[in-house]
Amino acid sequence: MTELIEPPNGEGEKEALQKELMRVAAMTSDARAHLLQAFRRILRPLVKILIRAGVRLDEFTETVKGVYVESAVRDGLGPLGKATRMRIAFVTGVPRRDVDRYIDDPSLLGAPRPTFARVLTEIIHLWHTDPTFQGPYGLPLDLDFARSRDHSFTALAKKVDPDCDPAILVDELLRARVVVGSAESFLKVVSRTYVVPTAMSAPMLEHFGNAMSDLANTITYNNDAEPTKKRLERSVFPDRGLPASMVPGFERLFRSLVQQLITDIDNWVADNMKEYRPTKGDARVDTGITIYQYIRSDKTPPPLRALMPPDP
Repeated sequence: MTELIEPPNGEGEKEALQKELMRVAAMTSDARAHLLQAFRRILRPLVKILIRAGVRLDEFTETVKGVYVESAVRDGLGPLGKATRMRIAFVTGVPRRDVDRYIDDPSLLGAPRPTFARVLTEIIHLWHTDPTFQGPYGLPLDLDFARSRDHSFTALAKKVDPDCDPAILVDELLRARVVVGSAESFLKVVSRTYVVPTAMSAPMLEHFGNAMSDLANTITYNNDAEPTKKRLERSVFPDRGLPASMVPGFERLFRSLVQQLITDIDNWVADNMKEYRPTKGDARVDTGITIYQYIRSDKTPPPLRALMPPDP
């Protein structure tokens, strides 16, 4: 059963809003087609993950309803006027009872508890940049787990997060092969990068959500920002692609260059933070740089009917 969406109060307001909706929606057919196709392409890899995780369409639909309501409330309706609950229901197509439900019950849009991934990356950063945990020539020291008061892994972990459990953190770093050794002897950091080793784990999915939303937010911001205020968003690619035989060399090149760039940026942050003294009103800005490679396929996928014929 489909619930009828109640229009805004008053025939005049209803007609005005309908006209504005029609005007906003009256983009060229090509532009509208590209917009919908863009979202279809974005959703394809996301839905693939949802299916593998056993998330059904009805559960995803509920999530999308919440996103529509939250976006309308937080970002407004743009040219469609000031947002009210009735207007949000009318403009988005979300039933009024669901609009009320998502607005009045904060738990429906609540985020899960953060994982320890960010703490791990900061531990690795300090291990490579903090003089307390460095030896000659700035090389990271091998640390015992807890025997040394100021130069142990426990001291390092507690410096990052006083409430953390160092045993859980060191187990994860050992499992990810960022650290070698053992908690019973000494621990040696062998990588400057933490890569979540378990697919579909909470840290991996947290990273996935952060990366996707960061990229989408940057692109959205750049679409609206003045040319001189756009955020860094750069790509380099060979015209008409590369011969397959050249791809391994291309990957070796950018991996080495990007790793050096990331290391230089990490060192710059550490050096400047050592000399930084907080001043009143100097708020922290959660910012960073993500660099990624992409490979696109130019193969036309077979039609769905060819992959899934009718049931006999």
